[in-house]
Amino acid sequence: MKKNYFTIALVFCFAFMSNAQNTVTVDANAEQLGYATVLNFDGSVAFGSTWGVPDLQTIVDPTNNTLSLYPNFNTYNDNPTDPYWVNQTSLLGNKFMIMETYVQSTELVGSPLTFEGTVQENTLQGNGYVVFNVNNGPLIGQHQSLPANFGGAFTTDGITEDLVVLLDEGSDPDPSDGCEPVTNAADLAGKIAVIRRGVCEFGFKALVAQNAGAIGVVVVNNVEGPPILMGGGDFGDQVTIPVLMVSDVTGAAIIAELEAGNTVNSTMFLTDYNSYAFIKVFNSDFSVLKDVYAPLVAGTDFSFTFDDIDDTDAFVQYGFGIAGINANPADEATLGSVVVTTNSLAVSDFNAINVSLFPNPTSDNITIESDKHITDVLIYNTLGQTVKSASPQATNFSVETSYLNSGVYFVNLKTDTASKTLKFIKQ
Repeated sequence: MKKNYFTIALVFCFAFMSNAQNTVTVDANAEQLGYATVLNFDGSVAFGSTWGVPDLQTIVDPTNNTLSLYPNFNTYNDNPTDPYWVNQTSLLGNKFMIMETYVQSTELVGSPLTFEGTVQENTLQGNGYVVFNVNNGPLIGQHQSLPANFGGAFTTDGITEDLVVLLDEGSDPDPSDGCEPVTNAADLAGKIAVIRRGVCEFGFKALVAQNAGAIGVVVVNNVEGPPILMGGGDFGDQVTIPVLMVSDVTGAAIIAELEAGNTVNSTMFLTDYNSYAFIKVFNSDFSVLKDVYAPLVAGTDFSFTFDDIDDTDAFVQYGFGIAGINANPADEATLGSVVVTTNSLAVSDFNAINVSLFPNPTSDNITIESDKHITDVLIYNTLGQTVKSASPQATNFSVETSYLNSGVYFVNLKTDTASKTLKFIKQ
């Protein structure tokens, strides 16, 4: 049920080199444009339009020459009761936002273009929202939940499994509070345990379910109102499976379905925010797009080159982007941001990588041939998720792709002094 997507954009200056190779880097004094692509969670495009840079949300600091990139907050903030923008049950953002900040130029057309800079920080990566989704029956859809501050990490892949109410030996005060030895361990093995809040510690309950073979825990609040943040107590550090709480109303409805003999299947996963640099080149009516990308890794320099030159090229855009669900502004401090600035390496410190990738499209593998020694390879999908990494330490090598699903992928190649990102299609 999880839907994550991917996208791009930002702002900078350029310097011309004697060989017609152009190089751009971050310039917070340059004119910055904004564009938003808004998608529904089924992957369909709701709309795309120009967007105010402050509303993206990108904060431009000319004094320090930085751009700080955040998730989009204004659509949630302006429309908290509108189900188009905010899921009224889970209270999470209800759209996937691709927020792009970029410089557009016609003067850079016709020559290879290198885009470089430094990622001062990226506290946003891996810091999204936990979603609890029921996948079938009358409760289908997202439900408000709150992850515990202990237990296994929630991931973007998530876990999907049937819910099973935990039963224990004690009926005082509740036979499903996990405070006594479990009596239905066989039913819990490989499932997500449903446990009522009760007299014993949350960490103890979760550990009981884990020892019974459960792969996740849903704690049902026994107090009216939204779920609360659960502490692990004396046993929380032993819990390695993900744990979250739902409200008393949601929990009671789930338990009623299960006690009626109905199957309730659920998914627990982490939404993520993807951030990356890009160069895009369009023809005169913007109907043809060619592009290259680079991930933004905290504390590192990036440098990549667009060299697919064509007579029909008319516009160049280069920048950064943030992609993920529209966020609650109350969470701005905890979600984090990405801060980019001018690269810390001089232009002359980067050596261009001449590299070829074939076949493209591919089915079983790709072969990479380079004039430089490739130290690291990172392949990621259009969601920004890493699907393979390797350290070939070679100039010519092959990478298996048969296990990948059909679609578009990006391969980032690194040498000791440079990097380059290419796109390929897996058939």
